[in-house]
Amino acid sequence: MHKLLIAILLISVAFFQNPIISLVLGLLLGIVLKDNIKEFISKIGSIPLQTGIVLLGFSISFNKISDLFINYFPIISIFVLMTFLLGIFLGKLLNLDKKFVYLISSATAICGATAALAISSIIKAKPNQISLVIFIIFLMNTVALVLFPIIGKFLGLSDMQFGLFSALAIHDTASVVGSGFLYSEEAGETAATLKIGRTIWLLPLIALIAFMENEKRSVNFKDLPRFIILFFIAITVSNIFTLPVPIFDISKLLSIVFINIGIFFIAIQSEIKHINNLSSLAYPILLWLTVVLISFVTVTSL
Repeated sequence: MHKLLIAILLISVAFFQNPIISLVLGLLLGIVLKDNIKEFISKIGSIPLQTGIVLLGFSISFNKISDLFINYFPIISIFVLMTFLLGIFLGKLLNLDKKFVYLISSATAICGATAALAISSIIKAKPNQISLVIFIIFLMNTVALVLFPIIGKFLGLSDMQFGLFSALAIHDTASVVGSGFLYSEEAGETAATLKIGRTIWLLPLIALIAFMENEKRSVNFKDLPRFIILFFIAITVSNIFTLPVPIFDISKLLSIVFINIGIFFIAIQSEIKHINNLSSLAYPILLWLTVVLISFVTVTSL
């Protein structure tokens, strides 16, 4: 019954191609689904979103991506380093466990759960620490996905401003892109492209933490999420070869469909859990709110 319901809702999501509808349907379905089905969805949930981002690459020109990277990559780089160091500072100030601080700081600075998982083996984090961090990140991503577009509209941010704001202030790529497309198509494309620039910093981060922990670990492109590499390949192919208009239109349509399915899967996994240690929640929230405030000031000052 649940599988049939998911299939029907997925068809609805693909048909309407509206991020708000995808979000609401996912939230409603998440209430009735069993935990074992949610666990299965959590394992495949990132695939549609990543597929959508790769397909989005076929519609982005060299001029656009070069312009975005030339103008904003230095800002993104400074922002990543500042966020990581701020996270370390606040963690020490609050006298929190160093491994937990590393996980939260990395996740907030780079790319959410992906960054946390990437460094967990270096710092030898405990499974309960990893699961707690992933849940906290997911909780904040869900809040951002719902509230950011509303806040952006209220503050009158332009598509470009909101795309940059999402790319800087939200943890996971899925929620960055979802938030952007909830705002507008232009904001979604900008957010996706700039978030890629932020995720590239995953490799230097792994090297830095390995150095700080005196771990002998080689860093290579295998540590970088594959969809990022495929995203750049898609951009290269579409700009070197002139794609037929039907293929171009189909890829753009499919990218929107897959991104909406990704938002749908994110919403399904949303649930409220009890956290016994309030400091475990207070620290990442404090760090995130600080990052959101700095992001907004940065975006509106440019």
